[in-house]
Amino acid sequence: MKDIGQVVKAVMSAMIGIGKKENLSKDFGRAEKHGPLAYIIVGLIMTGIFIGAIVLAVGLVLS
Repeated sequence: MKDIGQVVKAVMSAMIGIGKKENLSKDFGRAEKHGPLAYIIVGLIMTGIFIGAIVLAVGLVLS
């Protein structure tokens, strides 16, 4: 469960463009060790949530 939280934190940091260089190297180390699949899945889910939030906001403004 701790690993999933770290993946979500890393993806959120990447999406908004903040992060420290040391955290980036840790994330790359984890991705090399466990594979990038978790980062890809979490990235796709968070992108879907972001697009859904934009669609919802525009729908509320236009109605």
